[in-house]
Amino acid sequence: MKKLLFGLLLITVGCQNSPKQASSKPQTYFDLKGYVESQIAMLKKTNPVVRKEVSVNEESETLVTPKIDWTKELELFLQADINKPAYTQSYFIDTLSANTVSYRLRQGEHLPIQFLEVIRDEQNRPSKIKATMLEKNYLFESEKILTLESTDGRLSSYQIEGFQQLFIGDPKPFRITTLVQ
Repeated sequence: MKKLLFGLLLITVGCQNSPKQASSKPQTYFDLKGYVESQIAMLKKTNPVVRKEVSVNEESETLVTPKIDWTKELELFLQADINKPAYTQSYFIDTLSANTVSYRLRQGEHLPIQFLEVIRDEQNRPSKIKATMLEKNYLFESEKILTLESTDGRLSSYQIEGFQQLFIGDPKPFRITTLVQ
């Protein structure tokens, strides 16, 4: 399990940029960072039991524990926030329905977050958030699809899946599926 978690840590956190943003700036897009930070605070207080399945290549392991560092655990969702001053003109906003809004990267832009979709429940709370992150350079290519689901305003599950491929070698697929009880 330690090898899987270490390998996954390298896959998910490696080579990520996280520019800082002043919190007093108006939000152009959905405030993913604010939402995830509020969920982290709630999860730290309630300390729920978590069932986490980690798969790297063909190996998988399952862990059931209440001991989770929520800030580290949800770091990729924080990195998927598109409310950065430099990004204000970088995304198309599509209102797909009264409860669904998506943000698509404009052609010609080269940012890691390609797509973000937010589905809200009847009380206007996010019930499902999905983001696609893509990084590509001369050394490696990485794609991550992040999905976060909430029930009654509380995080209930999340999934991170994708692959990383070094310039030599085959793609290494991975998947993390977590249920919050």
